[in-house]
Amino acid sequence: MDPTRPLLIALDMDGTLVDTEVDDTLAAREIEALEAARSAGHVVAVCTGRNLPSLTNLLERSDWFPDDLPMVLLNGAVIWAGLPRRELLRRELDGETVREIIGYLRHFDTVPMVYGTDEDDGILHYEDRPLNPIQQRYLDVRRSTVGRLQAVPDLLALDWRRAMEVGTIDELVKVRPLCEALATEMAGRVKVIDTLSLLGDGAYGWAEVFHPEAGKGHALRELAAHCGIPLAQTVAVGDNFNDLDMFEVAALSVAMGNSPADVKGQADHVTGAVQTGGAAAVLTAMAAGEIPALRKDVQP
Repeated sequence: MDPTRPLLIALDMDGTLVDTEVDDTLAAREIEALEAARSAGHVVAVCTGRNLPSLTNLLERSDWFPDDLPMVLLNGAVIWAGLPRRELLRRELDGETVREIIGYLRHFDTVPMVYGTDEDDGILHYEDRPLNPIQQRYLDVRRSTVGRLQAVPDLLALDWRRAMEVGTIDELVKVRPLCEALATEMAGRVKVIDTLSLLGDGAYGWAEVFHPEAGKGHALRELAAHCGIPLAQTVAVGDNFNDLDMFEVAALSVAMGNSPADVKGQADHVTGAVQTGGAAAVLTAMAAGEIPALRKDVQP
């Protein structure tokens, strides 16, 4: 990796640039570091599990939304880039698959959520029944910040043609076996992503299901090619299990100090926690031409 040549720096959002999945503004420290890296000639991209309305809301509230900012959304199912920025790639679930996933989520006694396409205004559809406290908090915050929610009595009663994601938030004792079952029974037909929720003190997780060719790793390859930057000049910064396939593709992977031990163990370098500006420190160093030292022997 040559720090004198442009880097493509792919940064997760929740747990990396902001504390949790319900935060809705970037701090001045992170914005300053992002701009420093961009001013140094590097391409900075946001690679997040959020959809377009959610990320747009956060960036607009932060008063930082560069016209040329590349965005990888929904864990790699969608890529926006270019100037003017446009949608480069989208990978959707078909209606039959959406219905099948909903059935699995119900079978494991979780409340399904379905994220619609941009043509559907990115509406998050969910079933109107009792929610666990973390899912309730997520939906309440989204309702007050992003909006675009629709509670329905029965998701299977809707005429599904396509969707971007089907998922849920629940206790790990439900989420882990649910993800294992989905990955086994629908192997090759979907991509299942199991991540820790940043709410609920580590007891809750996300089960998210996408098109089989989604994933931040695939998206990083596509984005690097679009930007004309070789993979040898790419950096991935993240904190959770949905960032691991991006870590595998990037020339340098950086885990946040607040990451689970298994994520830290698969990173080349570990920076500080999100609360202490770990991502900002890495961005500032790279803006100054410094590349974090490789640390494959990181201790959890």
